Amino acid sequence: LLGTGDRVLVEASPMDRIWSIGLAADDEGALDPARWRGLNLLGFALMEARGRLRAG
Repeated sequence: LLGTGDRVLVEASPMDRIWSIGLAADDEGALDPARWRGLNLLGFALMEARGRLRAG
């Protein structure tokens, strides 16, 4: 997790609009958060965990 640096983390699944961005990884909109169809709760949880790990 720490190896991801400051990258934005996402779950890319077109079938899930709660835990993922609601788009496939190869969808053009996956790179633009304004075009996401999902909440990406998994990605945000992972980024929060990463921040806590860094903080010690």
